[in-house]
Parts: sequence; structure tokens; C-alpha cells
Amino acid sequence: SSGINAEYGHLENCEVRIGDSWDDRLQHVISIWRGAGMSISGVRTCGDYMFSGHTAVLTVLNLFVCEYSSSKLRFLQTLSWSLNLFGAFFILAAHEHYTIDVIVAFYITSRTFAYYHVLANSLAHKQHHSKELTWSWFPLYSYFEEHVDSKILNEYEWPWEPIVAFCTRRYHWFRLIREERRKNGVGTFSKID
Repeated sequence: SSGINAEYGHLENCEVRIGDSWDDRLQHVISIWRGAGMSISGVRTCGDYMFSGHTAVLTVLNLFVCEYSSSKLRFLQTLSWSLNLFGAFFILAAHEHYTIDVIVAFYITSRTFAYYHVLANSLAHKQHHSKELTWSWFPLYSYFEEHVDSKILNEYEWPWEPIVAFCTRRYHWFRLIREERRKNGVGTFSKID
């Protein structure tokens, strides 16, 4: 059981269970899965997780911001890294994960992200490697990158044109409705004496 959680009193009844049958273990796994691993759902795991999902989510968000934002937005990228590191620190400070859980989550998530993007951006890989080999490394890679023939460049622009077009269409639509209502006498108010 987790010494961290037992020491700080986050969870009760955290003792080592020896001799559980495979059926008992399977039932415990199913209850954890059904309750999404949350104690609010009645799941009791004593905090023994070997991969911090919170750290993984923070890391993926950070990596997406850094990979897909413009290099001119250094402040945003620095802020993203700072938030990732502070988030990992606060996960550790809350005593909900061991340090190794957070480190392993960061390492696996960042390596998976990097390997996927190296694979996706490698023209040589697309020309020389078979789909079966790619499928064995990243099963979803073939699905996501199936119709991509070259590296997709990061191009940045502010989305003003679609926003202006949308607002213009809405304006004309509301104006048309207002004119129709005036013609039909709907929505006009007469002065009450």
C-alpha cells in the first residue's frame, strides 16, 4: 500500500491484501474502471498508481501548445512550460502520487508525443517503411495519417475573415427577419394610451 497516503490520512483501510484470488482481483479492477479511479465513486486503491494521468494531461497540453503555436509566441510557450512544472509540483505536494509516478508520466507522454511527430514528419519513413511496421508501433498512426502525403507546415493567421463573414451573415439574417416581421405586422408595438 502507499505509504504517502496512509501517512497523511487521505485514505483509510489501506492494508496489504495477500492471497486474493484472481476473481477478487478482477472484480477490484472492474470496480476501479467503473468508478474512473476516483474515491468519490467509492473506489479504494490506496493511491497506488504507477502513472500520473494528471501529469500526462498537463504534459500533452504543454507539448501541443509548444508544437503548434508560433515561435513568435515565446511568452505563451514559457507560460505553458511553467504551468506544466508547477502542476507536477502541486501533484506531488498534494501527496497523491509518488515522485516516480510523475516522472514516468512526464517521460512516457513526452516520448510518445515526440516519436509520433517524428514519425508523422518523416518523409523518408513514409517512402521506405511498410504500413505493417508503422501499425505495430502506433496503431492509430495509420488511421490519422493515412491520407497525408507530405509534412504539414504550421501556418498561422488570425481567424478574422471567418469571424467577419459569420458576423456579416448573422447581421443580414437578422435584418431579413426584422423586415419580414415588419411586413407581417409581427413584433411592432403600438402606443397604448
